Amino acid sequence: MKDIGLVTLHGMGEVNLEYYADLERGLRRLLGGDWARVSFQNVQYAHILQKPQSKLWKDMRADEENDIDFLKLRKFFLFGFGDAGSIQYSAHNDQKKYIRVQRQIQTALRKVLADFEGDGSRPVVIIAHSLGCQVISNYLWDAQKGRFIFSDMDGIDNAELRFLKLASLRNLVTTGCNIPLFISGISPRKTFRKPHPDFRWDNYYDPDDILGWPLRQLGSSFQIVNDHDVNVGGGLTSWNPFSHSYYWSNRDIHERLAKLLRALLEP
Repeated sequence: MKDIGLVTLHGMGEVNLEYYADLERGLRRLLGGDWARVSFQNVQYAHILQKPQSKLWKDMRADEENDIDFLKLRKFFLFGFGDAGSIQYSAHNDQKKYIRVQRQIQTALRKVLADFEGDGSRPVVIIAHSLGCQVISNYLWDAQKGRFIFSDMDGIDNAELRFLKLASLRNLVTTGCNIPLFISGISPRKTFRKPHPDFRWDNYYDPDDILGWPLRQLGSSFQIVNDHDVNVGGGLTSWNPFSHSYYWSNRDIHERLAKLLRALLEP
């Protein structure tokens, strides 16, 4: 039986299926034998969004009349904001993609619950990057409001339902979070309530990452967030928008996450 669940959510754009690999390696090294006590699960939702983006990019490149420079940066933003737009469109129009993304989260959570041998009181930690921060924020909001996937969960055991609603979520770690890009024009801006009395939300952003933002200024309900500035990336990326892709490999974040996991693993 595992003692703690750790769930990852990737961000926007083209995503490596093993996006979490650097994080896993870092935590294995830092936690040593205690890593065996962690149920490590990874949410994958990029495949739900990226097929039409890939075709559009291919068609644009194939048209010889298109004169397009800064190809890497253009593709970065096209795929990134295409993901964000697709999810928001689906939420307010055709909800199929939005709910499929939520199902991916529940698939990962059910794997954690199986590793807990059904004990839904054990602590869960979630680390989300970029668009994944908005995805998990929406999931928690919907769980508390009974919306979207949570509007039709008849037949599910009450204890399992509480777990899927993340009642045992102790820590949320967000990196390169772009929630402000979704809700900056809304007033008042609100986020979910603490799902657990001991819940803590730590948000890490690189000042050079134009897609990663602090959150506390969004409104009074965001005072549950603890914002931290970090430096991610290497010599070619730490000073520009491409730093956005390097939170998973950041040792400082690895060490801080290992510290909170150790605290939860203590008897």
